[in-house]
Amino acid sequence: MRKKILYLFLILVAIILIIFGGVFLAIRFNWLNVPGSIDPNSALYTEELQKEREITNTLPKNNSLYGINEKANWCKISLAADANQRSAGAIFQAFQATHSENLLRRMLLAFSLHTSNPQEFMNGLENCGKNPGAASLKILQERLVSPRGQSIYAWENGEPWNIIKQGLIKDKDSIDKAAAAAGIQPRLLVSAIIVEQLRLYYTQRELFEKFFKPLKILANANKMAWGVMSIKEKMAIQTEWHLKDESSPFYLGKEKETLLDFPENSDRAKIRYQRLTNEQNHYYSYLYGALIIKQIETQWEKAGYPLYYRPEVVATLFNIGFDKSKPKQNPEIGGSTLFIENKKYFFGSLAYEFYYSGTLGDIFPYK
Repeated sequence: MRKKILYLFLILVAIILIIFGGVFLAIRFNWLNVPGSIDPNSALYTEELQKEREITNTLPKNNSLYGINEKANWCKISLAADANQRSAGAIFQAFQATHSENLLRRMLLAFSLHTSNPQEFMNGLENCGKNPGAASLKILQERLVSPRGQSIYAWENGEPWNIIKQGLIKDKDSIDKAAAAAGIQPRLLVSAIIVEQLRLYYTQRELFEKFFKPLKILANANKMAWGVMSIKEKMAIQTEWHLKDESSPFYLGKEKETLLDFPENSDRAKIRYQRLTNEQNHYYSYLYGALIIKQIETQWEKAGYPLYYRPEVVATLFNIGFDKSKPKQNPEIGGSTLFIENKKYFFGSLAYEFYYSGTLGDIFPYK
């Protein structure tokens, strides 16, 4: 009888070892990675970009809010307000702050995809150029002084977003510092952060309710992907390599080579893990994330395909990794998928949606 029990025990131990060994190998060689999907609306983002006369690394501004398209612009924002006042209010505020028609056009594209009839809404925007009606700055100021109701974006109406928003505001200084060190816009970095955070909150509901909700802090990923930006060990190591390798298309220059240096003769694996999983200070999570974004932007710019104001492309590549970053004329948008309030989202397009929603525009403004 004892021999049978011992025999069964040994079999159980062997099964456990096989399972753990398989999980280790799956993580080590990325067998568990979910293949990215392509957003059906992928081509729309590129088409919208092609309407712009010039692609620059700053938001082109009109001379004033009262340019040749003044009445048409007020008409477009008024049309958005008819569909959803709260989100139209954010668009209105961003346009007044930047005076950028390019920004307005992209914000209206993100908005249009969530209207009840996107094609009808887009047709209405086009008609504003021909027949702007009586819309004016004064009327919009009165109408949108304090817009109410829910956002047109499902993710902005759920409880997780309110927790994430408070966490981002708490971490503003660290986010700004990391973005400045890497040389990117803080809002671009945040557009990747919020997708990872929404994914964590909507896939780890029990942890959210138990830990993150009462503390109002950002969630840390598990050991397969570390920290508040869910960065895998392999990608973190590649980011470090790219900083040093002058022959790499991801190389950022001498001035950034030391940003992720380790103490001499230190345990790099241990320090890397501590950096990315530090729950009290998220700076290194943001710095690794910001450098990944900057390295991807640099690779594409060197190849002749700059990614200025393309958060949807940057986030897609951030999600699928350096190895799949292949610069080209018309990149596809997508990445991993998640469901928020029963609505399917793609990693890249959700980043675009946040970036051009106007949400948190006063904390992480457009530049």
